[in-house]
Amino acid sequence: MIKSKLLIKYIVSYLVVFLVPFIVMSSIIYLSSVSNLKEEIEQSNLSKLEQVATLTNERVSELETIANRIAYDPRLTPYMLNHEYYGLEAIDELKKYKANSSIIEEILIYYHGNDLIYSSEGSYTVPSLIRKYQFYNWDNNHLLDSLQTNIPINTVVDQLSNRDKNNHYITYFFPLTLDNNNSYGTVVYLIKDRTINELIANTMSDFKGNAYIISEQNQIIASTIKDENIDSNSINIENNSYGEVNTVELNGNKYSLATVESDITGWKFIIMMETDQFFERLSNTITIMIVLCLSLFIVGSILAIVLAKKQYQPIRSLFDSVSNNRKLELKGINELDTIKRTVTSVFEDHEMLSETIFKHQTFAKDQFLTKIIKGDFNSEEEINRYNETLYLDIHGDYYCSMIISLEKQQLSKEKITERETIYELFTNIILADVTAYGIDLLYMDAIALVVKINGDQSMAQAKRNEFVKQLKQDIKEITGIKPMIGIGTICEKTTMINRSYIEALVALEHKYFYSQGSCIYFENIKEEKECDVGYPKEDLLKIVQSIKQGDSQVAKEALFSVFDNLQQNELSLSFLKAICFDIINTVIKTITDIGVNPSKKTCEQIFDFQTIEQLFERLNDLVFHACKEVNENKKSHNEQLKYDIIEYLHNHYGLYDLSLEKIAIEFRLSASYVSRFIKEQTGYTFKQYVQYLRMEEVKTQLVETDKPIKAIVLDVGYKDVANFTRKFKNEIGITPGKYRQVYTEPANN
Repeated sequence: MIKSKLLIKYIVSYLVVFLVPFIVMSSIIYLSSVSNLKEEIEQSNLSKLEQVATLTNERVSELETIANRIAYDPRLTPYMLNHEYYGLEAIDELKKYKANSSIIEEILIYYHGNDLIYSSEGSYTVPSLIRKYQFYNWDNNHLLDSLQTNIPINTVVDQLSNRDKNNHYITYFFPLTLDNNNSYGTVVYLIKDRTINELIANTMSDFKGNAYIISEQNQIIASTIKDENIDSNSINIENNSYGEVNTVELNGNKYSLATVESDITGWKFIIMMETDQFFERLSNTITIMIVLCLSLFIVGSILAIVLAKKQYQPIRSLFDSVSNNRKLELKGINELDTIKRTVTSVFEDHEMLSETIFKHQTFAKDQFLTKIIKGDFNSEEEINRYNETLYLDIHGDYYCSMIISLEKQQLSKEKITERETIYELFTNIILADVTAYGIDLLYMDAIALVVKINGDQSMAQAKRNEFVKQLKQDIKEITGIKPMIGIGTICEKTTMINRSYIEALVALEHKYFYSQGSCIYFENIKEEKECDVGYPKEDLLKIVQSIKQGDSQVAKEALFSVFDNLQQNELSLSFLKAICFDIINTVIKTITDIGVNPSKKTCEQIFDFQTIEQLFERLNDLVFHACKEVNENKKSHNEQLKYDIIEYLHNHYGLYDLSLEKIAIEFRLSASYVSRFIKEQTGYTFKQYVQYLRMEEVKTQLVETDKPIKAIVLDVGYKDVANFTRKFKNEIGITPGKYRQVYTEPANN
């Protein structure tokens, strides 16, 4: 069962495409074939009828020829016929003339003024001739009048006979003339009608109707009857055209009638048959054509349906795919419209998403860069996907991290401005092949940089150092301060940036050994020798910083490096134990400082290690769980921070001097971060959200209290009542007074 309206439309369309030319071509072929065949049948029967007329005319012409020969035959003169001796020869001569024609039954000669009529059998008087042939419709006067004719005439007579009661004769009277064209006698031909009937039957062969030959006097000269239901007396040919097939109606039945008239005799040759029989061959052909057309129609319809389904299938597949991914409303629309609406909706959603991403791009960029320095990405492909979505173009040949340390003190409005300036400064540094992206480290009083460097490996370090020099100079010129900058080593993959970030943190830990405004490179720390310890100091510092940042992967790598170094150095047992306990002490002290307190059992298991490998495994587990808890605490802290900022806005929106700087100082954040955070959480800018809170409070107090409008406006943080009234009317559509009037009455009721 077909349920799809679109599929039905496809099928109907294909059927229309098939049926229109099919019907047109079939109609043309049908009408042309039927017309041609009908014309062929009519012409065939007319040709047969004309052939009968031609043969009859030939026989009549033979009779005329015989009459002319008799007129000029000296052996058949009145004298010769009346002579006792030559009369017998004349009779024999008549027999010969009779034998020359296949249709003559008897030949008679009559001369004017003579009482005798001569035949091939002898001579007769008129009464005796009538008695011999017993033609009941002949009499003496009629016969004598016919013998005196000057023009050929013919008539039909019936012979009364005991043996054959149905002998019908055609009598043809032909005048005998000489050169003066005056008739002196008459030749009479007696022709049996069955002779003509046989001629008709032989010529018409398989014709199933009736055939008639009618004289000029409208007498039926000859006929071939195969349909007894046709009454010959009811045949009317006056309104029928000669040489054409006409349709007449007899006794409630339709008959086809064809008429041909002879120019020689004036006889009319008629065939008549039921129309269905007349066009029987045509009916068979029509049946065959109808069956053929129906077959073609069925085959064409099946092909149209198959092709429609085939063309519909891709749309159905696409529709199913869309349906599996989106909830669709199908009422009143078909699949194509649904796909169209869905694609339009997807584009609209895409545009909205793109607009949202564009609006929140700064916030998203900070989150993206933060995840990079934390090492939250597992592969380059994952970073690339985020990079393409944010249009950040972080791809480079080499990368490194830097940390700009700010003074740790209570932030003032001036310090907030300095922090914002330093945060955005790096985007304006013009240096070939070097680009930096900043991350505001909220609780470290520092700003982190992710730096990408393009070019050869040999020049990468020189470009990094040149960028640091330029950055330091610009910060001093613009803000007048000289911050400490920790710089990590150069790496080749974006997934290694977090390691460079840890190295920058380690470098910054040594700021107490440097003067204010120094740039501390991690590789310079590595060059300092620890002759009395026996293991790399920078690795232990990386462990400490990794734990503080919650980066378990870098912590594991640094811890492995420390223990691998211990195994490679040949140390005494007592010295090795001392180093191990120093490592244990450093790790436990670090995780305790960040608020993670290991259980007594865990500490005892670590202290009671048997091998270096066992100590590494236990410390690695402790560090992993510590990093996990650090991340959870950070997430909880961030959520609490979000709650606190929104709650602060709801509690202090009535302050006249409420500003981004005030909130930034309250929460020790940057103003730009607070602005992005509010936009991300509420969908409004800081000013829009504060105005929204104030407007809602004003509307509530207008309806629920009787306080004056001016007092309400001052309570929510506005000092200019007139300016607020304009804002209220632009947003709500009516003034505060009108609002109170409209909404207070329904509330009271």
